[in-house]
Amino acid sequence: MLRGPAHLVIRNNTLINNILNSQKVKMSHHKSSRRIEGLDKNVWVEFTQLAADYSAVNLGQGFPDFSPPNFVKEAYTKAINGGLNQYTRAFGHPPLVKILAKFFGKLMSQDIDPLNEVLVTIGAYEALFCFFQAMVDDGDEVIIIEPYFDCYEPMVRMAGGHPVFISLHPVSLWSQIKMTFVLLLGLHCGV
Repeated sequence: MLRGPAHLVIRNNTLINNILNSQKVKMSHHKSSRRIEGLDKNVWVEFTQLAADYSAVNLGQGFPDFSPPNFVKEAYTKAINGGLNQYTRAFGHPPLVKILAKFFGKLMSQDIDPLNEVLVTIGAYEALFCFFQAMVDDGDEVIIIEPYFDCYEPMVRMAGGHPVFISLHPVSLWSQIKMTFVLLLGLHCGV
C-alpha cells in the first residue's frame, strides 16, 4: 500500500486509478511528429529481410553467429560481479574517456580535455545522431556527398536541416593532367 504524496497522486489520478482497477482505458491515437515524416524507409530493413529470406550472409550489418571470446566473457563477468553494473557519467565512464583523451591527444599532437572534449557512444550511428543534433540548426543547409551512408539524410532532416546533395563524378586522366598543369602554371606565375 502506498502512503504519503505518491498515494495522493495515484488516488487523485483517474487514468492511474482506472489502470489499477483493471478498467479499460481508451488511449488517444498515436501520431508521430512531423519531423520524422518520410523517414521510415531504410535500406537496411530490406537487406536484413532479404538475407533472412534467402539464408544469405548479411555483410552490411553486424550479426555475429558466434559467441564472444572467453576473455571478453570473463571480463564482463568480472565487471558485473565487481559492482560495475550501474549507470556511469552520460558522456562516458571517466577512466575510459581519460584513456581515449590521452591516446587521441598523442595521435593528434594536442591536449584533449577528457571530461569536456570526449563523448563515448554505443556506436557510430549514435555518434552521428548526436553530432547532427548538436551542430545543425533549423534551416541549415548540410552538404551530403553522394554516395553517402543512408542515415545522413534523415538525421539532417530530423535536426531541422536541409540536405544538399553533391555527387562525386570520376575524373578522366586527361582532365587530371590538365588541372595539374593549370595549378602548376598558376603557382609558377604567382597567380
